[in-house]
Amino acid sequence: MIKKILILSAVYALLITGITLTMSQKGDGYLIAIVILSLIFAFLVIRIVYKRNISGLKKENNNINYTNSGTQNLNKISTKPFLFGLEKNIISDQEFYFDNENFYAVNSHQQTAKFNLKDINEISKTSVQINNSRIWQVKINNNGEEIVFKFAHNYTIWNKNFLEFYRKIEKLNPSAIQSKWSIWTM
Repeated sequence: MIKKILILSAVYALLITGITLTMSQKGDGYLIAIVILSLIFAFLVIRIVYKRNISGLKKENNNINYTNSGTQNLNKISTKPFLFGLEKNIISDQEFYFDNENFYAVNSHQQTAKFNLKDINEISKTSVQINNSRIWQVKINNNGEEIVFKFAHNYTIWNKNFLEFYRKIEKLNPSAIQSKWSIWTM
């Protein structure tokens, strides 16, 4: 992404230099050319950044087996942030829970998918933040297929479930922790 932006910036600088050297600066044509070129440059940079950071953020997990089981005695670790509907393109549709042995994904129909905590390959922060809440991702090995869930944690002064989940995974599989937990960078 950086390489593409640098190449695009170099081309933009060359074109601006060419326009400056060849066109008369007294007329409106010079300003119109600079404005049009700048708008095209801005559009292309935004497109590159969007494709890299926003598009494809939410990976579809189609091969998950859900069952009809409840969420009693489970610790919830996720919340739904609000970003005028755009959050649906970033975070997973499920709510996430855990207990001593399993990680649970509960869909909108209150059906539950259960994964062993030992199958979690990665817990990491993403570069996305919604309403001052960092988006985290959990990658799970489900029978040879990688499943990715993205969510905003529900850590507060009164609710420490996400931190408990983080520490439990850190104890079971230290190599799964890809982002260090800190109260200042949560």
